[in-house]
Amino acid sequence: MFSINSKSGLNRLRSVIAGGTLLTASGIVSAVPVSLSLDYQCTYPLIGTQPLSIVINSDMPASIPVGQSTGAFDLDVVATAKGQTWNGLNIVSAKSLEGTATAFSNISGNNLSLDLAVPTNIAEQAIPAVNGDFDLIATGQTPPLTFNNNNIGDIVITVGNLDMALLARKGDGSPVIFAESDPATGIFPSICTQDAGQDNVLHTFAVVGVATEADIDVAPASVDFGNVQAGLTATQSITVSNVGGSPLGINGVSLTGADAGQFSQTNNCSTVADGDSCQVDVTYYATGDATHSASVVIASTDTDEPTVTVPVTGTSEMETNPNISTDPTSVAFGQVTVGTSANRTVTISNDGTEALNITGITLGGANASEFFETNNCSIVAINDSCAVDLVFTPNGQGARSASLTINSNDPDSPSVQVAIAGSGFEDVGTGVLVSYDLDGTSYIKAAKGSVDISGTINADLDLASQTFTAELALNPTHGEFKLLSWLKSITTIADINFEQVGETTGTLNNQGKLKSHSEMYVRLSKVQVNLFGLKFRVGGGEECRTTDVAIMDLESPDGSPFDPLQTGGTLAGTYTLPPVSNCGGFDSIINSLMAGPGNTISMKLTPKL
Repeated sequence: MFSINSKSGLNRLRSVIAGGTLLTASGIVSAVPVSLSLDYQCTYPLIGTQPLSIVINSDMPASIPVGQSTGAFDLDVVATAKGQTWNGLNIVSAKSLEGTATAFSNISGNNLSLDLAVPTNIAEQAIPAVNGDFDLIATGQTPPLTFNNNNIGDIVITVGNLDMALLARKGDGSPVIFAESDPATGIFPSICTQDAGQDNVLHTFAVVGVATEADIDVAPASVDFGNVQAGLTATQSITVSNVGGSPLGINGVSLTGADAGQFSQTNNCSTVADGDSCQVDVTYYATGDATHSASVVIASTDTDEPTVTVPVTGTSEMETNPNISTDPTSVAFGQVTVGTSANRTVTISNDGTEALNITGITLGGANASEFFETNNCSIVAINDSCAVDLVFTPNGQGARSASLTINSNDPDSPSVQVAIAGSGFEDVGTGVLVSYDLDGTSYIKAAKGSVDISGTINADLDLASQTFTAELALNPTHGEFKLLSWLKSITTIADINFEQVGETTGTLNNQGKLKSHSEMYVRLSKVQVNLFGLKFRVGGGEECRTTDVAIMDLESPDGSPFDPLQTGGTLAGTYTLPPVSNCGGFDSIINSLMAGPGNTISMKLTPKL
């Protein structure tokens, strides 16, 4: 339910809550004192099960309005170790205690039951020199909570059992090793079971309703039917939701625009209750060989946004062709222990207007023998897919790479390659393997716009040498950039893929300063220009990529230390995007929109705990 931070939080707790109110991002919430005492039985090496008691103090709201964040609550926690705990530590000459713990708690109420298993940190604290019970002081913060109309009523927060991973140190700082300890780190487990029959309710507060107006929300914001064979139809849906607190009246749904006759709509929208939605089904009638555009206009009683316009487009094609695509466009296995295997799947899809004939699937490249594929791919119908199952079995340590080549009757891409990468790892106990989720943005200076970045990174941290190596896998992304000229507004649309070269390397010092070095090619699978509602492809493809690797040297900001095992942190830096080539005769246009120095990137790394 809470995470333990540094001792400095104690003073912050007392100063923030002294006035009996909590300042949150949404305003000021009245607060009341909260206190809970609990008794546990915890298992330890040598001495077995011993008692432990904790006291939690905080200030929390007596009530919270719907839609308003509670903010984070500071906690003052005192844990008292009892019984033979001191004697057990004294026998092995332990002078300090530290570690991590997972607190199991529950938040429940109307239409709500949330079990939480939250990792916490216990800072190193000295063990008293005198035999007897002794205290461990910890502080923390609860995560902010926001409730909706379905949760109106009492909300109850209860505290459950604890799982701890502790480390005892001798006077010289070396770890005490028990039979139960990890031999590499000295960390030993301690399972704490709450004594039966206790009142474990930390706090009960009320979620109260507030009067709000109707608020329309429409998704998606635009509809693109893509390529549709002339003479056929395609239908997509628009969801109209009421995210406000009063009923939303839909006054009308209509189609406007130059090509409105190429589309039709049906809907079940009249009055939408708060928290409810209705649906508008739009049908495209493909005729001729052209791109058609129109708009769906939704009128409602939302006073702030009485009219919502959703652009709709579709391209009618007289000629029928298959169109191959793969998901993902590159495969990263990350680190795999030598002697074991890992599996990944590549999905081959046909979003064209004719059946796709897969004529061959092969593995090639430097380490193709360490990869294996099976597939169920032959004839892929329109809007259907098949799967290629990949297996990676490294026979040694270090980076491995191969490529999956898919041949088909797609006239534009008769041969598609999927880059495959992985790394063999021999666990010799010298490092710590940590996987992270990453997300962030990169600002492309030449395009005057940003693209979202997401993916994963599997890192091998050598805490002794303060270095690491990592396998970085960035997901394909999509960017839309507005470029203003003296006559018109042009939107450039780019589908972007990343191909890492080698491993990401870097350093992490004792002060939490992280520096990383990555090299990768940037591939543009498709680049389009949207002019007056019409899309013109100006390049891209499997071979359209930067002529050289983009070098990204990132580091954690000063004053924001990177925590590799608990909370992660942020990395940022600048880089140069090299020019592209092999993009279909429009290299100079694409380079004017994308290439050049001064690009920035910022990403958040979150450990997969």
